[in-house]
Amino acid sequence: MTRYFSCQNGNKIKKIVIFAKKRNMKNILCFEGEWLFNDDKKKNRFSLNTEPVLRMLQEYYKCETTYRHILSKEDLQHYINFFNSHKREWNKIGIIYIACHGWFHSLSLEGEDGNVDLKELADMAGDFFRDKVVHFSCCKTLANTQEVEQFKNITGARLVCGYKKSVDAMKSAIADVALLNELITSNKPGNIKNEEVSTFRKTYKSLLDDLRFDVV
Repeated sequence: MTRYFSCQNGNKIKKIVIFAKKRNMKNILCFEGEWLFNDDKKKNRFSLNTEPVLRMLQEYYKCETTYRHILSKEDLQHYINFFNSHKREWNKIGIIYIACHGWFHSLSLEGEDGNVDLKELADMAGDFFRDKVVHFSCCKTLANTQEVEQFKNITGARLVCGYKKSVDAMKSAIADVALLNELITSNKPGNIKNEEVSTFRKTYKSLLDDLRFDVV
């Protein structure tokens, strides 16, 4: 967009400005569940930490990243409430990256009520996801496209992406890095919905197909 600024002699000069909103679309908020010390089956317990990946992206692209470890639905609700009531911090974020165990159109957190399906998450969220790109790095959370579309419509999310099946932890972590790299660098993140247009979808097609990656 073009703005005009007056200089001392009264002449107007034209400058092209980049709005903070566009810069903020590159900033990431990550919620990560507990992978190792949890109540899941032994095969689903392993040591994994996405925070170093976020630091790498932050240092390379000079974007802002915020990392929070969540154990329970209560933890998730706490941070949703915080950002909903602190718009200055919320407006800095463009990408919400949720990494935890999952189930069919659900997140799997700790505790007796640890499974949070997308309908419940939308009810919890208020405006938290509005205009954000949301990536669920979780098994099966995008298994039901209708449920995902409903979540997107209720929350006003810009894009919702993730995996439709149970995924290998390391393979999905690699795909996550590639996806975040694309979202940070692309001026048209919506292109990732189109397999014929998206360089990201073409470059990583074999991996994304194996993980049954999907975007709504």
